Amino acid sequence: MKAAVLHEVGNPLRIEDVPIPEMGPDDVLVETKACGICRTDLHIYNGLAYVPQLPHILGHEPAGIVAKVGQNVSGFSIGQRVVPHIFFTCGNCYYCRVGLDAQCINLTGLLGVLNDGAFAEYFVAPAENLFALPNQVPFEVGGLSSCAAITAIHAVRKTRLGPNDTAAIIGSGGIGQILIQILKASGVNVVATSRTPGKLEIAKELGADLALRQDHPDTSKEIKQFSAGDGVQCVFDCVGTSSTMKASAQYVMRSGQIVVIGEEPEFPEIDTIQIAQRELEIIGTRNGSRQDIDDVISMLATGILNPPIAETFPLEKVNQALDLMRAGGVNGRIVITVT
Repeated sequence: MKAAVLHEVGNPLRIEDVPIPEMGPDDVLVETKACGICRTDLHIYNGLAYVPQLPHILGHEPAGIVAKVGQNVSGFSIGQRVVPHIFFTCGNCYYCRVGLDAQCINLTGLLGVLNDGAFAEYFVAPAENLFALPNQVPFEVGGLSSCAAITAIHAVRKTRLGPNDTAAIIGSGGIGQILIQILKASGVNVVATSRTPGKLEIAKELGADLALRQDHPDTSKEIKQFSAGDGVQCVFDCVGTSSTMKASAQYVMRSGQIVVIGEEPEFPEIDTIQIAQRELEIIGTRNGSRQDIDDVISMLATGILNPPIAETFPLEKVNQALDLMRAGGVNGRIVITVT
């Protein structure tokens, strides 16, 4: 099969012919149709986080069709449309039992990170990790349920937000755009911020009540006015840098919540006096549960979620796609189409 293979950190992926991945009796071989690009792919590519054993195949937001099933597998048919839950968990530890799949202490795999991923014509996943993708959901969109969309819904479910509450989103890119749609469907009043004017336009189209330049000196003041004077009840930081964490503390109300979604390999400076004296709650979040992905697929199928796709690239142009992601300013998700 053809695959985009990382041989050296920081060097372009090579399009190569490699063996079709081996599968066990409980696994399913999936023919990749599309695979989103995530910032985690860039972190791995640049050697900043999750550095796997090389050579390695990236890609953890795929959608495809069942090509072959293991001898113990039932419930899936050849040609069926599927998306994976990318954390291959034990199902038995405390974290699995309470729906924190990404914290499993006996993790057996992580698609595209610990295991070869889906920048390839085929990938393998345990049958228990696959979910049916309805026909009305395009492959390019469906694959986002594996990371971007599941991360967004899991993040919202870790908050106290309800109808008529207020929330701010820092970083209105791929995950931020999905957050807007989930929050608005829940009746939450949303402020979206970004450094990119095009992303602010999309945020307004998706239903954000207010869209502000993140780097404007009056943004904090406008957010406080929007939220009746003391700040929003929750801030979702989809960037995760020192500057955005500082901004989060400025935007949030006393006893409010800051949900950290973005991951950057730097130490964020945030005033612990503010955290203690204003009783702020800092919440980390990573991916989501099987229930989360099931609910996301339903939201995609019913049109509650419609993540904007900025550009698609064939597998042979994966390096061009990664360069575009690295450059920033893309107003939506970037997706690799495979077969």
